[in-house]
Amino acid sequence: MLDDLSAIQARIQEIQGRLASLGGAPPAAPPALPDPGSAQATPPPSFAATLHQAQESAAPVPVTPPGIKVPPASLGPLPPMPVSPSSPNVVPIHAASGDYDGLIQTYAAKHGLDPSLVRAVIHTESGGNPRAVSRAGAMGLMQLMPANVKEAGVTDPFDPEQNIAAGTKQLSDLMQTFHGDLDLALAGYNAGPGNVRKYGGVPPFAETQNYIRKVRAAMGKD
Repeated sequence: MLDDLSAIQARIQEIQGRLASLGGAPPAAPPALPDPGSAQATPPPSFAATLHQAQESAAPVPVTPPGIKVPPASLGPLPPMPVSPSSPNVVPIHAASGDYDGLIQTYAAKHGLDPSLVRAVIHTESGGNPRAVSRAGAMGLMQLMPANVKEAGVTDPFDPEQNIAAGTKQLSDLMQTFHGDLDLALAGYNAGPGNVRKYGGVPPFAETQNYIRKVRAAMGKD
């Protein structure tokens, strides 16, 4: 191996000499080849050391999850995600009748009724919807039947004040007819006072019996 290196150096010197004899500045001497046997020879760095040095000097690269588009900084932060409302079909009794609470208080007092009873009837009858119409033709907040609308002189059963005024008057009359018995008054409001008299009490109609339970539950009396 050493003999080969010596031969190469000798050949280089021979070529340089010929070039010098032809004229012109001799080229720069080639770098001396390292002596493998020399104690001063420095071994090349290992692959592991080179990799470690590259990792230390490399700048961190931000990683964006696939499928996520990051807007330019000039566009500002992303807008917050809209939160959809939870359980939009569930209407608490106070939310259902709260918009009409002043009317409820006024006409409940006028006809000697507990305001919570009027709220519970509105909640059970229409869910607080002044435009509600049943399959039987009952209308408005307190679900007045056409005959009751005519009898009370109501011109617009979908007007909250006219509806509550007529509904509370009807409910008050039923409470007096049945001597303050809440269940009989509610049964009369739902099924008609004639059916209450016919059966001598709450009629055996599932709808009427469920109606009484719902109103009582809404009042907190169940």
